[in-house]
Amino acid sequence: MAERLWDVTRTLPEPLLAEVLDFAEFLQSRHAHAPESVKEIGLAQLSGGLEKSTAFAASPLELQRQLRDEWH
Repeated sequence: MAERLWDVTRTLPEPLLAEVLDFAEFLQSRHAHAPESVKEIGLAQLSGGLEKSTAFAASPLELQRQLRDEWH
């Protein structure tokens, strides 16, 4: 991967090299500051969580009726 990056960037003019460097430093900084808990959370772990909510306590059909009635 590094060799491919070198091949692509070695022919770029200075202003574009500066942009590549800025972006690489941005990615490095963003990765370094991201909390470990955020890096390791999968999508499946984020699902659910509203089953005990009072806003969603009714049956799915009742919730659908309530939402529909709000727009009529």
